Amino acid sequence: MKLKFKNDTFRIMQIADVQEGANISPDTIALINAALDKENPDLVVYSGDQIWGYSHFRGNKEKVEKALREITKPVTSRDIPFSICFGNHDRQVGVSNKEQFEIYKKIDGFVGEDADGIDGCANHCIEIADNEAIKYLLYLIDSNTSLKVGYDNVHENQIEWYKSTRDKYEKENGKVIPSVVIQHIPVPEISELLIETENKTKGAVRGFRNRAGKWYTLNKNKVNSNGFMKESPADPMENSGEFAAMAEKGDVKGIYFGHDHINSFNGKVDGIDLGYTQGAGFHVYGPGLDRGVRMINLHKNGDLDTYDLRYKNLVGKKVKEKIRYAIFQIMPTNVYDAINRGLKILGGIAVITVIAVIISLLLK
Repeated sequence: MKLKFKNDTFRIMQIADVQEGANISPDTIALINAALDKENPDLVVYSGDQIWGYSHFRGNKEKVEKALREITKPVTSRDIPFSICFGNHDRQVGVSNKEQFEIYKKIDGFVGEDADGIDGCANHCIEIADNEAIKYLLYLIDSNTSLKVGYDNVHENQIEWYKSTRDKYEKENGKVIPSVVIQHIPVPEISELLIETENKTKGAVRGFRNRAGKWYTLNKNKVNSNGFMKESPADPMENSGEFAAMAEKGDVKGIYFGHDHINSFNGKVDGIDLGYTQGAGFHVYGPGLDRGVRMINLHKNGDLDTYDLRYKNLVGKKVKEKIRYAIFQIMPTNVYDAINRGLKILGGIAVITVIAVIISLLLK
């Protein structure tokens, strides 16, 4: 697939973790509409977990198609091309990613493809050209799904697909082509933008799985000044070497992902900009009115810049579904968060019980 520069900048909007059920939040749609009106991007990428929850869909393809059409309508109604990659939740609705991909293909403006012979679904590369000269490549990669414990990674044959595609374009053009990667689950190298700290440090988040027992803050010397991290990165359990492959020749300028809804920051690691995009959906946990989208602006000289846009600045400080919004603001972000909250509640109950017993004994 080839798209073209309209001027000196090609503008991509990444929308992460809409994660809607059969009934779409009007606040999610309001955010997307407002962002599109402000930025008028050349391409929109939904970067995984567009939908979720077997209880919402129960394998009903008609319901899935209705939801996908409603989620993408703000884009299609403006005649903006769009593509997708899949997250770990999409396939949990009872309709496979392959089947969902066929639904996307029926929606006007969809430019996604599905590379043959490799793991996952909807792995593809989009050419971004100035007239006929290819100025940028955009790789959309399926970062696969959940394991029994933690998350999978981008598989070896997907990495080889990226490398062979990169090398083909290098051979044809006599140089590597500047590139951007968008996928759902982050690369483990995101940890290089963090600082291990004490649990009492302001803004510190508790690590889990590979980072269990440790606490982290953002390295303010490496990330954007208005970035935030409110949960520990849920990156793969094993490092498959994806980042190392993408750093080999200096072609990849940025890798952007979602997955952890209440993180939004970016910074360079070995010359590659790594960026979290916060969740956009209001029917799932999120960073309050800081829910948003990310702009990735590609320039003809091979440079890029990126920033997020937030609901509170685009739409305002009011939401239509006030009660649901409040509920999702206090939801645990993961199993470890839920367990820790439960332990704190039990600890509080135990303390109250001990105090009550002591008081009763003193009153006898």
